Amino acid sequence: MKIKKNFWRDGKALWIQIIAFAVAVMLYSVCCYPIYTSSKARIMRQLYEDIHDMDLEELSEDDEETLGDYQKEKFETVIANENYEQIYTSRSSLKTTHARKYIENKIAQYTEEGTLEQRRMESRHILMFRGKIIQDGHTFYVYLRKDVQSVLEVIEGTRLYLAVVLLLMVGLSYFLEKMSKASTEKKAKQSDYQLLESQREFVANISHELKTPLAVVSSQVEMLEIAGDKIDRSYYYSSIHEELDKMSRMVGELLDFSMLDNQMSSMEMSRVNVSEMIEYLLLRYDAMFRKNEIKVEQEIEKNCFAYGNRMYLERAVNNYLMNAFQHTEQGKRIRITLKKEKKQIRMEVYNDGEQIKEEQMEHIWDSFYTTSQKKKPVTSENEVRNIGLGLFVVRKIVDKHKGSCGAQNMENGVLFWLQLPEIRDLGK
Repeated sequence: MKIKKNFWRDGKALWIQIIAFAVAVMLYSVCCYPIYTSSKARIMRQLYEDIHDMDLEELSEDDEETLGDYQKEKFETVIANENYEQIYTSRSSLKTTHARKYIENKIAQYTEEGTLEQRRMESRHILMFRGKIIQDGHTFYVYLRKDVQSVLEVIEGTRLYLAVVLLLMVGLSYFLEKMSKASTEKKAKQSDYQLLESQREFVANISHELKTPLAVVSSQVEMLEIAGDKIDRSYYYSSIHEELDKMSRMVGELLDFSMLDNQMSSMEMSRVNVSEMIEYLLLRYDAMFRKNEIKVEQEIEKNCFAYGNRMYLERAVNNYLMNAFQHTEQGKRIRITLKKEKKQIRMEVYNDGEQIKEEQMEHIWDSFYTTSQKKKPVTSENEVRNIGLGLFVVRKIVDKHKGSCGAQNMENGVLFWLQLPEIRDLGK
């Protein structure tokens, strides 16, 4: 009875850390945009206050230098007199008639205190500030605008917020680990050490699982920055939103990982087009492969159907692809094949790279196993092949689908494969 009680008390700290980490990720994804726009609104108001202190009848060089300093914020700034004639603009190409358009149609919104308007659109957020300044009996109008279109811009602008959240999580994790260690050392030092090792491994594997959607989002944001209007921006914004949703769902799945067997025993099964599923995953990661200059060869036979759960099968294939990606150097290649053979569907994922040592091959499917567990010191980063949670999940999923999986060293790399029972295309 005491052993069970101690186990629950020790494990409780781990679950608090996991939940806190999940909350931090979701809190950042929800709050980063409002925090960023609020900070820009504050800077807009500060700019308005600085303009209020200037002599708008005749702007000095110092005044124009001050206005220029704000251009790092990428504000569109227009100052016009009471006749709607612009006396300053941050846009050299702006027509003089635009000042009247900005002001006259919204004249009621120009107040001495200043009015902030926010517009939320599908792929961007617009901040507009309107103010009226009266100096020596003359009226001047100030129009400020900020278009927030880039997800990368929001992330860059909220780094301090993210750092504070992560610092609090690290502090909480450190505090809980200290409490757990202090209470358990009195009972059994050896068992306590094993428990702490399991905690570190589990948190490390959570990070491993979260790296995939974060890498996809990062590559797609970079593509948006580089390609500009040459690509379908709405598709990329939709894809980024989808990846953030998947990351939130993944955190939830990780919290329930200890109940994986129970979840799979009750999962819904249906006919899954494995060919389309793999093509979808390859398309989703195309930007990431291109960014890292990894050559992807594919030979996907059409209409390969299996009976199973698409979400779990997608996760198994995803783990294979990410495992190959993480161990393929720049300029090397990954080869994906899918074909039917002897009433089976066989998928193979090969990547150029270092082979897995034979004595480690039988352990790579174990939960939390990494080759860094060996006692021999690691001499290079490539020597550590962190298999972790991914391949353990693959085997669990494949076993539940009455299939088989394995790995083998090839001449210049490693090949992972899985086989599933084939079902006929009922549409034929």
